Amino acid sequence: MSSPVPDENSRLLSPPRQRSGKERKDPSITPRKFKRFFTPRSRVPSQLSPARKALRDLGAPTINQRYQTPAPSSPLKPLFEEDEEAHDEDLELQSFRIPKRRKIQHTPESSPIRPSPLGASHGLEVCLLSPIQSLCSSQEICESDDDHSDDDLPTLSHPPKRLLSLPSRGVAGQLAQRELGGLPRAGHAYMSYPAADWRIDTADFYSRPDDVHTCTSHEGPGQCIPFCTATCHRSGITAIGDEEGRVRLLDSSSDSSEPFSNIHLTFTAHTNAIIDLDFSDDDYLLATASGDQTGQVIDMMTQSPVAYLGQHTASLKQIRFQPGQSNSSVLATSSRDGSVQIWDLRCSRPVQDFQTENRNTSLGFRLPTPKRGCAINSFYHAHARTSRQLRQSATIGPGDTPSRREIPSRSNDVSVTTLQFLPAGQEHLLLTACEADASVKLWDIRSIHSSRNKVPSPLSATAPPESHSHWRPFGISSLALGTDASRLYALCKDNTVYAYSTSHLILGHAPELSCRNGEPPRRRHNAVTQQGLGPLYGFRHPSFHATSFYIKCAVRPARDGRSELLAVGSNDSCPVLFPTQERYFENELSGMMSNMSLENSTIATTAGATPSMNAKRSTTGVKRTLFRTNSSTNLSARLKDNIPIIRTGTPLVRGHEREVGSVAWTNEGKLVTVGDDYLIRCWSEDREQAADLRTGGEIGGRRWGCGWAETGDDWDIPDDED
Repeated sequence: MSSPVPDENSRLLSPPRQRSGKERKDPSITPRKFKRFFTPRSRVPSQLSPARKALRDLGAPTINQRYQTPAPSSPLKPLFEEDEEAHDEDLELQSFRIPKRRKIQHTPESSPIRPSPLGASHGLEVCLLSPIQSLCSSQEICESDDDHSDDDLPTLSHPPKRLLSLPSRGVAGQLAQRELGGLPRAGHAYMSYPAADWRIDTADFYSRPDDVHTCTSHEGPGQCIPFCTATCHRSGITAIGDEEGRVRLLDSSSDSSEPFSNIHLTFTAHTNAIIDLDFSDDDYLLATASGDQTGQVIDMMTQSPVAYLGQHTASLKQIRFQPGQSNSSVLATSSRDGSVQIWDLRCSRPVQDFQTENRNTSLGFRLPTPKRGCAINSFYHAHARTSRQLRQSATIGPGDTPSRREIPSRSNDVSVTTLQFLPAGQEHLLLTACEADASVKLWDIRSIHSSRNKVPSPLSATAPPESHSHWRPFGISSLALGTDASRLYALCKDNTVYAYSTSHLILGHAPELSCRNGEPPRRRHNAVTQQGLGPLYGFRHPSFHATSFYIKCAVRPARDGRSELLAVGSNDSCPVLFPTQERYFENELSGMMSNMSLENSTIATTAGATPSMNAKRSTTGVKRTLFRTNSSTNLSARLKDNIPIIRTGTPLVRGHEREVGSVAWTNEGKLVTVGDDYLIRCWSEDREQAADLRTGGEIGGRRWGCGWAETGDDWDIPDDED
């Protein structure tokens, strides 16, 4: 093809070209040229401030420039004679001038790394220095300048050491590298020396005698047992419910004018023991669950009841507010009668015959008449036993037995021991557990019952731990959610706290949750409860034993720089703290997963066995003879676990002398524990105080009335052994 002929107009408009054929362009204006052209000479400082000069002297480039080997053309005279100050002023002026960009080719004669004959003759190895090494070397040179005359050359007392990378400096280098956020080398994020120990989250707890309140009786001389505790969400007020039906408020704030041992306020709420307490999200309402088969909602400003919840036929076990600021009027209660009631205070009606002992008339206004709560939904027989469980009821032993005031006809009812709402955004979902087995059920409080059963069906339920199938079922006494609600912790009476995945429960109808091995469920008139997965892992400790349903657990959320912790009560007179961050027990999880994959592969290889062999193998899973034992050691030995068991727990010793039941976390991250020794103790965090109690000894009664976290002998190292 022939090239197009250029037009004459285009030739006239085109810019002139150089002889080389390149187009001539206007010179580019860079920021450096612009600043140099428009910056007047008067603005360039002629002198530096003492602070800026000191910072410049500490810099590595300046020190390297002073002590590196100069080129043969540059004499050493300005650096070591009396006109050194004049030379420094010239360097200061040059530092503000913008040098031109030049290509500098270092010759072997002018290389700054090559030692000079002057340094070699005096045994001084001169090289480029790092900021830390340059500072140390400059100090040594200055000290040597004081001892020698101007004619003598500076010498070092010892040659500089070779700089090592942080991974080569041991644990100290690993710690510095983790704080700086660097990696051992490019492309490698694994650190051979882990710098974090799980005890760093639990070793700082302690308690002093001023942090203890003794629960005394208000009906006469003596003491009464505290049953439950609850803390405010926005303040350090802690509510304690005792066996006499009274609520006492204690202040656990660090800036409180009164010690924790003094009662901030007390009032009567019930005529029987208070089993459970809960504050609303705005802390204006307090819900109480009592052994007199009723519950109350109390206004904290006037300490008077505003609602009366009385539809259960047995003792209440737990009461919870629905989360969310706009939903403080919705509650859920569970009872020994096997039912779960959902209450809405906006649907209540006045109660004329409701009487209370403490009607505070000194406020100057008439208190509103309390209302009778209205149950808007009911889950009857929420955890009803199957025929198989009824046959085993005689061998399981006494569980959550009814009290003397309860009707005897509820002997076959399954007590719903605990319940827990999901956080805001999913507050319509409710979790429940019972005394019969370790299964957790998920309910939708908006659901209505079917026409056949007259009872709403749960959305899903967790599978009990496989170890229970080889021994016997165990009940659950408490539920707690993690910070982000991704983990559900269930305190089981087999001395284990099981961790579940909340998303497995919320999925509901899913193939991996189906109990028919992926087959679609049969079409029925009522909803089919999907059996979900079992626990992911469990927590155990030699000092943690759950022998009653009064032992509870609580989770401290991870906020304000505090890590997430799981606190549990114990029959061994000490609460136990478990760190819940899975990075602490990653090795246990990965090891168990590898073992499970090996077992699955073994089962797959033996799938072609004869029917007689399969029948023989199936008899190994038959449940053994059931009998009750009080030895927790024998119990742990008989349980065959197929999940990882984590034992990284820290007991808080010497704080109580009898069983520790209810536990709660304050808004400041402190732990409040309630014991059968009539003591309510507040645990704070301080590294020095806890270490002093662990290592100080019993001299002078310095440990009297105190408690601390027991971490082992290898945690606290005395100063003389560092």
